[in-house]
Amino acid sequence: MTRRKIQGIYLLFWIGAGILLATIAANQLFASGVVDYQILYGYLQRGWQNTGEKRLGSIFWILLVRMAETVMVEMLCRSRMRRLWVGLLLLWIGCGAGFSLVLMTWYNGAYGLVVFLLSNFPHQLFYGLSWGILIIRHFSGYEARERRFWGVVLALLLFGILAEIHINPLFLLHICL
Repeated sequence: MTRRKIQGIYLLFWIGAGILLATIAANQLFASGVVDYQILYGYLQRGWQNTGEKRLGSIFWILLVRMAETVMVEMLCRSRMRRLWVGLLLLWIGCGAGFSLVLMTWYNGAYGLVVFLLSNFPHQLFYGLSWGILIIRHFSGYEARERRFWGVVLALLLFGILAEIHINPLFLLHICL
């Protein structure tokens, strides 16, 4: 196996492990009644509605969080312990995906899978590509022209933010709610 394939498997392993861990933990929390999934889903719906109404606070929050996440990915990738940090970061991303999948299926039943897919499309594709480029660049040692490289990363991040603010609410408010 080539080095890149091994690195790709390593990265996918941590995402998969996070999804698995969060799925098990969330099901336990919801089934035992420790966490009320209906209240959590209500928070999600309010966030979607605020974004759909283009409330300034919601849009500012999306901008702030996505920029901070990108800076964090870059900082973790630059550290000497990048294999550990990137593994933990991907584990955390997988946990977020697994938890939201369980939350949406508990609230909506089998239709929750559709809600999960629509709530993560298309903005997560752009974010994933943006952060994936950062991670792959640091893992592979790929040298790129700084301006072009950061231009691509920021363009993908901007497309993700615009999709999350404009396209995602259309899906969620008109199809899912």
